[in-house]
Amino acid sequence: MTPDVIAGDRQRILIVDDEAPIRSLFETILAYGLPSMKVDLACNGLEAVRIFQLYHHAVITMDLRMPEMDGAQAATAIYNHCLENNWEIPAFVFCTGFAPPDSLNEIIGDGHRHCLIRKPMTSNQIINTVKSRLAAIDQLPAAAASAS
Repeated sequence: MTPDVIAGDRQRILIVDDEAPIRSLFETILAYGLPSMKVDLACNGLEAVRIFQLYHHAVITMDLRMPEMDGAQAATAIYNHCLENNWEIPAFVFCTGFAPPDSLNEIIGDGHRHCLIRKPMTSNQIINTVKSRLAAIDQLPAAAASAS
């Protein structure tokens, strides 16, 4: 990451899902598996964008199908906010129980920074995926941190 790109908060994760039991489950799993992380919650994409603008999370778990603003739209809004403010783009862990839209491939790219996991998933899968995204952020070349 170049010195002028503002790094995301590696001690915060944002969980975005419109189903309260899933948000609660993810929060419990990540609080147990990554006890040093602060977990923030959003119930839709629009709320996710607002919360992200306050805290600049390094990793976001994002449901794809939600009211107000879906996960892909929220990721695009967050991506644009990062570019406009010279912020490091967070790693997105997209979560879905449905077939993902083809447009998601453009966001995920090579899968090094962003990824897709399918519901249902195990606790270990959630924890390990978030850990691997944090590690991937730290391994990216400088140019990729703000334009991945």
